[in-house]
Amino acid sequence: MAVHLEHPIAPIGVIHTCFKEKFGIPRQPNLADKAPGMLEFFPEFARPEAVRGLEQFSHIWLIFIFHKALKKDGKWSAMVRPPRLGGNKKVGVFASRSPFRPNPVGMSCVRLEEIDFTAKGPVLHLTGVDILDQTPVLDIKPYLPYSDRLDTAQDGFAPAPENRMCRISFSKTAAAQIRKREKQIPDLPAIITQVLENDPRPAYSNARFSRIKEDARKAGRDKDRVYGIRLFDFDLKWQAQGNKIQVLCLDPAPD
Repeated sequence: MAVHLEHPIAPIGVIHTCFKEKFGIPRQPNLADKAPGMLEFFPEFARPEAVRGLEQFSHIWLIFIFHKALKKDGKWSAMVRPPRLGGNKKVGVFASRSPFRPNPVGMSCVRLEEIDFTAKGPVLHLTGVDILDQTPVLDIKPYLPYSDRLDTAQDGFAPAPENRMCRISFSKTAAAQIRKREKQIPDLPAIITQVLENDPRPAYSNARFSRIKEDARKAGRDKDRVYGIRLFDFDLKWQAQGNKIQVLCLDPAPD
């Protein structure tokens, strides 16, 4: 039975983040708690009174659209392959946080650092984001610890990891490049470390879930592969061997 919406849903603004492409984005909010974001409201919603009182909350929920997960044919799959299951086991789409959904709506709980009241309206400065740059935001709600935190909740097939997977090191070239950028990008070493600690490689290549990565490592191929993640205005180049990742350099991103 079709339901008619009296008030069509429209984005209230857009979020700007350091994540310029889907690869490398943390799979949940606050896994990279230094990762910054900035939410700007569209003119219709850029009213100071609309955020009055929000500064009293440390964290907020963002409801947003997975705008890069939209399928032109409108089709969706009832079963998906969550990264936490290695990418080779299926569960129902409604038992997952996959972006490929009947309605591509996501939600993230992020830290509200500051509200900047500009000539164009309020701007929210955030950290702990796990959202692609230029993502449309549908709504904002304050996080309420007394009701939103449920200590007896079960975490199904996605329990909290016992510890960080990867150990991160920096080449001399990367370390020098980072030192030059730290004033422009605060917490840059921590942001890079947090993004890579969570191992952004495809889940099917993860040694915890599959023999593919182990076979490749034994053959000496894994250590020679150079990965790249688009962060801020640079391409982060790195290599992995087992659970060790070395940052090679920060290449300027092409226009």
